[in-house]
Amino acid sequence: MPIIVDKYFMTYNEKNWPAHFAEKYKNIPYVFLDVPRIEIDDNFHQVWEEHKKPILRLKPDARDPRTPEEAAEYKRQNPGWTNQWVEANWDGIIAYTTAEADDRWTESKVDGYKLFPKFFQAIHELLPVKKVSQVLFWSNVREIGMHRDMHEQLPWPSSIRMMIEDHNPSPTFFLMPVANDFKTTKVPADKTGLIPVDTVNAPSNVFMYNNKDYAHGAIKIEGYSKILCSMSLDYDWIKLERMLDESIAKYGNNLPQQ
Repeated sequence: MPIIVDKYFMTYNEKNWPAHFAEKYKNIPYVFLDVPRIEIDDNFHQVWEEHKKPILRLKPDARDPRTPEEAAEYKRQNPGWTNQWVEANWDGIIAYTTAEADDRWTESKVDGYKLFPKFFQAIHELLPVKKVSQVLFWSNVREIGMHRDMHEQLPWPSSIRMMIEDHNPSPTFFLMPVANDFKTTKVPADKTGLIPVDTVNAPSNVFMYNNKDYAHGAIKIEGYSKILCSMSLDYDWIKLERMLDESIAKYGNNLPQQ
């Protein structure tokens, strides 16, 4: 078994989040934020088509410790498994990143602040942000199994995403309540136990979801696509709490039906 070389930096949010959020927003799976729709600059698709690349694994990590050679052999014995060293789950570009960002994946970097000034201005003006740490755009090319991101597994909807465009005829992003010992799994064929996040008919294109008590995943509907923006932000806690409260009051807390 190889030495795991992934780095893990505890983010600002993981170290500093207000303790009362755990009870106040307990079990809430996701919240659409009550902000004006954040539009991408007109040149986005030109930049996307020119710079997008398949996102492939560069390093093993605690979740998938196989070397490229071990992964190839495992794939030979398990043909249905995705070998992330050579099989992409996403196409993507990175519009902004810092030294603390995840470095396990191939990167196609562009200068987001220069190329998408309207978009980044809106992030700073409309979202409860103290600092931007990473902004990336990914489009899944296959099903993404139910998983929890390795960063910010906090017991409230702390992970923030923005849907740039979604051409799917029905929801493709799902949440599933999980226990602490949850392991990554395929998206269940029976989706009655899943919570769909309907970004097609959403009141906002920005939402936050719980990455500790819920796993998330995405199906792929052939012939349709979406581009999702994943952001790592250091939050302004006062602004965030006010925004969560106002958003829940307006759009609901999406708590699972008992």
